[in-house]
Amino acid sequence: MLQFIRSFAGSWVVKILFVLLILSFGVWGIGDMFRASTPTTVAKVGDVEIGQQALDQEFRRQMERLRPILGGNLTTEQAKRFGLLDQSLQSLIQRTLFDLAAADMGISVGPEVVRLRIADEPAFRNQQGQFDPDIFRSVLRNSQLTEDAYVAMIQRETARQLVAGAISAGLPPPQPLVQDLYRFRGEKRAAEVVTLPNASIGDVGVPDDATIKQAYEDHQVRFTAPEYRSLTVARLSPDVLVKDIRIDDAQLRKAYEERANEYGSPEKRNVQMVLVDDEATAKQIAEAAKAKGLAEAAKEAGLEPVTLDNIASDDLPEIGEAAFALEPGKTSDAVKSSLGWHVLAVTGVTPATTRSFEDVRDQLAEELKMEQALDSIYSIANRAEDQLASGASLDEVAQTQGLALTKIAAVDSTGKAPDGRDAAPNLPGLKALLPTAFQLTNGSTSNLTEGDGGVFTAIRVDGVIPAAVRPLADVRDQVIADWQQEQRAERAAKKAEEIAASLKQGADAAAQDIATQAGASFAMTAPFTRDAQSVQGLPGDMIAKLFAAKPNEVVSGNTPDAQIVARLKEIIPADPKAADADLAPVRASVEQGLGNDLVTEFTNALRGKYPVEIYPQRIEQFFASN
Repeated sequence: MLQFIRSFAGSWVVKILFVLLILSFGVWGIGDMFRASTPTTVAKVGDVEIGQQALDQEFRRQMERLRPILGGNLTTEQAKRFGLLDQSLQSLIQRTLFDLAAADMGISVGPEVVRLRIADEPAFRNQQGQFDPDIFRSVLRNSQLTEDAYVAMIQRETARQLVAGAISAGLPPPQPLVQDLYRFRGEKRAAEVVTLPNASIGDVGVPDDATIKQAYEDHQVRFTAPEYRSLTVARLSPDVLVKDIRIDDAQLRKAYEERANEYGSPEKRNVQMVLVDDEATAKQIAEAAKAKGLAEAAKEAGLEPVTLDNIASDDLPEIGEAAFALEPGKTSDAVKSSLGWHVLAVTGVTPATTRSFEDVRDQLAEELKMEQALDSIYSIANRAEDQLASGASLDEVAQTQGLALTKIAAVDSTGKAPDGRDAAPNLPGLKALLPTAFQLTNGSTSNLTEGDGGVFTAIRVDGVIPAAVRPLADVRDQVIADWQQEQRAERAAKKAEEIAASLKQGADAAAQDIATQAGASFAMTAPFTRDAQSVQGLPGDMIAKLFAAKPNEVVSGNTPDAQIVARLKEIIPADPKAADADLAPVRASVEQGLGNDLVTEFTNALRGKYPVEIYPQRIEQFFASN
């Protein structure tokens, strides 16, 4: 519909229709339209409503997570068929259930915990592995999140984790179950393997014309060229705007003063600490420590001091001020906190450092340029989108708003040109745009959408070359080669059956001699477990067959290039009581599985306490219209 309006907005017919539409609103009024708005709640958990927007955002996040696994191609309809929409809704419901449970339990997450979690997030660290406020702001900006919204999200997520951890923690796995699972996972087997390459069959001749034609018709999917599209991509990047932005010295110095705390590191200290429950004991230790040192005084009291290395004042809630007011080598008096009574001693000091204005001048200038570019780019993008909506062509918008245009003559859904090369190697992020490009109709233009790094793009489909079977004359050599390959595989398979029959005749039959006589190779595998991916060329399905076989039984299989026959020679049991048996990974796996089961049961119990209502018709209507 949007494309239709863009195409015909300049038409006098459409203008007359718009006038009549406006007049009809004036006659009939628009109050009923607002009073009869469509409900946007897609599910309800207790008294909490889950809206369409929340579900749409979660669904799209799940699609973005899955899209790279599928090679960058995943449409909305495909995601729905995969069950991603239902999964997204259930995920939102479970989060809401745990939010309600956390609120009932009185769980609250304080700012110090949030600060530590943000500082520990790898996505916010620089190349030195340190938390970088600029990276933090950039990631939030690219994710369209404010700092307050992100903090609230961290608080909710941490509260949910605390609830789930309380449910699943401390559950000892049953020892018999651990031992049985160890036996199952740890059992090893060894086999004799005979491999017959298909290529060993040699020359199979050339098919006649009738056979070639039949092979071509039987396997036309192999000889079908994919759909290609010619595209025009308009791109608006902040990197381009940065080149024309100038930052004067006054702006730089003002920004430096505002961000001075970001260009230095605070004083760090190594602190010894003893924590006790009562004030009298703390005072006794503090007095003794003045003469003997904190470590010796704590030892006499039957305690072990805790050492905190390289910490800042903010890392010590409630006692940081006392620790950083203390002279190195001195011991504090008893200090009260919500945890009890502390006695502190400073064993080392790393002075605070500050980078000068000249040191950070270039870095700061680039940061300010990028910030201004990002501010400007949203205004430009809004104007470009308005211009597109008014019916302007993509070329007109690009010329007016300064978007860079790239023409792609022909590209398939994977980003390849007809010659098999990348269709646009100099266009960053093309693969992410292709799902949209292959959903548009010929001649239509997409909306201007934001991608990574604040880059906005729009795509127009200039032409469509439908998928089509290549003429036999163009693929004749490929048809012949495929036929010959199939003939070799068929003949090799028959020969492999003879090898298997020879191996089955008796346990004493020499597999190596049989392999040599058949022109195949022989190998004895090292012992392997049932979760091995590949052993001596054995594909996974043959490994499973060998673990279902008895000693001296023969199993067969194949790979794309060879036929494989294997005979089971040895079964090596796993003894959970052996001196070298490592049951820890198995125990951890069982513990995690039991914990997950408990969380599932707890979730089901929460559904009983907070009734869950789902409105499938609204979900279907919303996603059908979007």
